[in-house]
Amino acid sequence: MSQDYNFPNGFLWGGAQSAYQTEGNNYNNDWYEFEQKPGNIKNDDKCGESSNHYGLFEKDHILFRKLNHNSHRTGIEWSRIFPQENKVDTEEIEHYHKVFESLKKNALKSFVTLYHFTIPIWFERKGGFLKTKNLRHFQEYCEVIAKNFPEIEFWNPINEPGVVPLMSYFYGEFPPGRKSLIAYLKVYRNMMKAHSIAYNTLKKFNPDSQVGIVKSFPYFYQKYHGNFWQRKVTSTLDNAYNQVAIDAVIKGKVPFVPSTYKNWMRDTIDYFGVNYYDAVYFRFKFGLPVALDFKLPSVTEVTQMGWGVYPEGLYENIMRVKEAYKGPIYVTENGIATLDDSKRQEFILQHLLQVHKSIQEGADVRGYFYWSTLDNWEWAEGFEPRFGMIGVDYETQERKVRDSAKIFAEIAKENKISSKLIQ
Repeated sequence: MSQDYNFPNGFLWGGAQSAYQTEGNNYNNDWYEFEQKPGNIKNDDKCGESSNHYGLFEKDHILFRKLNHNSHRTGIEWSRIFPQENKVDTEEIEHYHKVFESLKKNALKSFVTLYHFTIPIWFERKGGFLKTKNLRHFQEYCEVIAKNFPEIEFWNPINEPGVVPLMSYFYGEFPPGRKSLIAYLKVYRNMMKAHSIAYNTLKKFNPDSQVGIVKSFPYFYQKYHGNFWQRKVTSTLDNAYNQVAIDAVIKGKVPFVPSTYKNWMRDTIDYFGVNYYDAVYFRFKFGLPVALDFKLPSVTEVTQMGWGVYPEGLYENIMRVKEAYKGPIYVTENGIATLDDSKRQEFILQHLLQVHKSIQEGADVRGYFYWSTLDNWEWAEGFEPRFGMIGVDYETQERKVRDSAKIFAEIAKENKISSKLIQ
């Protein structure tokens, strides 16, 4: 390859992380309780202090800026703002003001998530997102945030609305650890309703802010590459997990929700956030999918999470969103868990080339956020997976800038992937 791959002027470069996974020392949400039961988390790890980003955010932001990031995707922890029902913690409001002031001081544009897998314990005991009537509490949370943080330009109300229903209520690997198809469908529906509630609430108080959905898109390989029957079956499964989110925010169409909700849910995004990690492959027996692999048969590279590396899937998913939605697109998460940083370097380059390809073919992609900026707590997998471009020693909280972060910094500074870098 002898050419440079230039990105559009004003392209956003940054890392992504969530509040609970990096802040540390949070004891008011459902994950804290879930971690206390032996066997729920790999190696019986507990989040604890995690990366202590809560205490070290200013130093971290300075480091991100030194690495040429011009944006950052972070989050607000709901259970800090509302440690008890109907009780707002004003000290935590002030803490997040300091966080966003620090981001602004370091010229980092903020993308802020309101819900990233964790809910207050009191909300969980009311039934969480399983009960539609509980959405009024989420709306109250959104109102408090909207009134207190008018300076935020980009909001991600719900991170990956399909993941929590799947992992919490279908596989039972996230709290509350249930296995029920009916519960999965109800929670997914309520997640989409919660997104629209957040959109309308945030826009009411801050009409100039940009509110988007952030959707995880596993690439269902056989939907496009299987035989006739496999394509039909996989397409149905893909629609149930992926397409439902697209249809909800663009068309107002949500399964099991009356059509009267259509006008309320339709067009509830100002941008579309694409999260991408892997392709999925179904093993069929007697015409039915009997097992799910997180790597393709042709793929040999597997991450610490057991996911195969398939960069082409990112391009395909971006183009899929482009066909349904004519507005801005951001890659809001894309990353690899590995102890071999050379693989992380290759992963970043491979996937950014796919982003560039999608832009060349007309996709309005305006930014890329690597997951994750820092090593962090990886939910039920504990501390073993290492996603960060910046390593963290959990004993000393020392940050180590990996070579992948330096390559990313070079790309961000030049706003291009140079032929020299690829070679």
